[in-house]
Amino acid sequence: MLTRFFVIILIFIPQLLAAWGANGHRIVAQICYDNLNPDTRARVDKALGDNYLAQVANWPDYIKAEKGWDFAKPWHYMTVHADQTTQEVANANHEHADIDDVREGIELMTAILQGESDARDRLMAIMKDNKVEPLAGSLDATALAFLIHFIGDVHQPMHVGKNRDLGGNKITVLYFGERMNLHSIWDSGIIEHEKLSYTEFAAFATIHTRARKARWEKAPLNDWINESIELRERLYDTLYDRTDRETGLPDFSWNYQHDFLPVVEDRLAAAGYRAAALLNEVYK
Repeated sequence: MLTRFFVIILIFIPQLLAAWGANGHRIVAQICYDNLNPDTRARVDKALGDNYLAQVANWPDYIKAEKGWDFAKPWHYMTVHADQTTQEVANANHEHADIDDVREGIELMTAILQGESDARDRLMAIMKDNKVEPLAGSLDATALAFLIHFIGDVHQPMHVGKNRDLGGNKITVLYFGERMNLHSIWDSGIIEHEKLSYTEFAAFATIHTRARKARWEKAPLNDWINESIELRERLYDTLYDRTDRETGLPDFSWNYQHDFLPVVEDRLAAAGYRAAALLNEVYK
């Protein structure tokens, strides 16, 4: 039933798919699942029932088609300006009753999976107020889908973006001759250009990044965000390194792919490893 729902959504609202893009989120989920310990994997499988982690990882994007889920849209990103620190933004957001951004989304879903009653009641109340149902009728499945998705989001540098250009959505570039915005290149362009399945990409990314796994797993949530901010600034700084003579637009092709494919692999792998480490801790 859930698979049929996904197919319908994919047919009618492809323009709503965001974040890393469908394959990017599947890659994060696959790397996460491959690094779960046996007990955690059993708990995840039980919570998801007939579904699997790489499948539900995109559910938080698919439900953007339903107006009732509009409240969750701000949970996919975080706005941190150049003159702000991650902690300053977090402190300001914690003063509000609402869940303001992806960081708070990660914290809420983690608390739900840890069994904290206040967190579970909070999400259930929000869904009830907005007349929406949990994924597969399960609060745990809902929290798992959101958590794996949000961890992917926070590792995408354009999801820790700047308001003035909507996280790169207003920046037009040429990517192998095609007009795209900077955000979409990092959502899916670099990944899809490799023409790999998500399982192939996950396998290659794991091989290339295994030596950094332990270091990445130890980093706290603020570091995940700060890494994306640092990378975001690098993307802006190098934006006009190569331009098209006719249009004056940034011109990205094989050089850009060569420079940033390893970076994309790092971000996806780090997200997967960290998600697995978090779930292993939650379910221990």
